[in-house]
Amino acid sequence: MRFGWMGLALLSQLTLQGANAEVPAHYKDVKVDPRVKVSVNFYSLDATDAAALPASIVRQAPLTPSGRRSIGKAIYKVNWQLDLNQQSDYCHLFGVRVQTAVEVQMPNWLQLSRLPAEAQGNWNRFLGAMLEYESRHKEIVVQASQAIGQGIAQLPVNPSCLALRQAADTLGRQQLEAARQQVRRYQTETGSGRHLGMTLPGEP
Repeated sequence: MRFGWMGLALLSQLTLQGANAEVPAHYKDVKVDPRVKVSVNFYSLDATDAAALPASIVRQAPLTPSGRRSIGKAIYKVNWQLDLNQQSDYCHLFGVRVQTAVEVQMPNWLQLSRLPAEAQGNWNRFLGAMLEYESRHKEIVVQASQAIGQGIAQLPVNPSCLALRQAADTLGRQQLEAARQQVRRYQTETGSGRHLGMTLPGEP
């Protein structure tokens, strides 16, 4: 059974401001505003013991876009906004806001408190491994988000805001693709989390 799922989505927006004057050689004092919002939601697993967990997961765990059940699920969305002003001869870039939204779904085993201490310890270790696994995913995405903001701020001065926006979107997509590849390598290296101890209690 494979656990964990990560998705990346991207959005880009253009904000137009007032007017400005001379054409600078390079953009200066571009404000980069990275923001990360994490939300964690719990769903219920109803299982009398570890042996009943797989059947409960099939019934109650969240679905991934592929239609599989995943005991833990994390979705990442990256959105960048450019604060721009079109001058007569160039596009002025004032700032870049990069927002990363992380939505995590974790299991809550309803009968856990009634189980023996060993079973509770096994489950808590499993959850700890799951959190470590997803934490690395988050770290990779947040680093990509930071690279997007810094990279856009360092783009060459462009005469057209439309062209600058297109260059920013290209840079953003490249950073997200690099993050996807890094995530795939991490998943392979960790055996999709199993090497970290992310093995469901009761499984061999």
